[in-house]
Amino acid sequence: MKKVKLLCNAGEVVRAVAISALAIALGAYAMILQDNHFVVAILAAVVLLVAVGTILQVSRAIQQLHRQHEQSRQAALKAERHYFKVLRRIISAIESREPYTRGRSKRIGYLARKIGENLGLDSHLCRLLELAGQIHDIGLLSVPEYVLDKPSRLGRDEFRSVKKHAEISYRILEPLTFLHEILPAIRYHHERMNGTGYPYGLKGDEIPLTARILAVADAYDAMTHDRPHRPALPTIEAINELKRCSPAGYDPQCVAALEELLNMKYLRRARQSKDKKETLQHQTLSTSA
Repeated sequence: MKKVKLLCNAGEVVRAVAISALAIALGAYAMILQDNHFVVAILAAVVLLVAVGTILQVSRAIQQLHRQHEQSRQAALKAERHYFKVLRRIISAIESREPYTRGRSKRIGYLARKIGENLGLDSHLCRLLELAGQIHDIGLLSVPEYVLDKPSRLGRDEFRSVKKHAEISYRILEPLTFLHEILPAIRYHHERMNGTGYPYGLKGDEIPLTARILAVADAYDAMTHDRPHRPALPTIEAINELKRCSPAGYDPQCVAALEELLNMKYLRRARQSKDKKETLQHQTLSTSA
């Protein structure tokens, strides 16, 4: 409403000045017909001054409109981020109820970001990937708890209710404009490379790279943590399972990026352990001496 009011005010200024300028122009024309060039020069100067004043007034009105628009945009963005934080807290509260889900969304977000970085994606998109990982399963709130905790194989109707959660997550997060670039990752992270996934049966390059990254991070975390129907797998077994399911299920380059990331982590830990051991040995020898 403020924008409309401001535009109307600017329009009124322009209209009034235009009428005044037209009247002055008609007067000047009459003076020309009477060979009164001095008066014409004065009228021309007046028209010029009026035109300059109009330009300045309209310019100020436009600048004010831009400021109000930016203030509105910042307020809307702040509200969106508050909404996102509330959703993230809801997920965290739900995950904390069960040992096998505690911290899951944060772990997936971290892995997705690191895989993206390993694949050379820009930092902004990697940050969005982390946010997507933290919130991508918000749609599971629509699935009955007994279905999610069921230790045996899901029935047809139960699995159908689970399959809806990716689309529901997308719909819940769709109003958040700062997430628009990453929403396809949330919507399609259960699609599979051979077209057997859900919700739309996309395959290959039809699936956004961000969704393929999120799928690998999600699957790896699920396999390496206890679930109601099975214990956690060791890291090497989880990676081998992802490889076995590639390229039919998972994108091989995303799996390779994750494996490289885990190898680097393992080597870093081994190096730290070695350095720590050598430091202890040196301290022991120093004490003995």
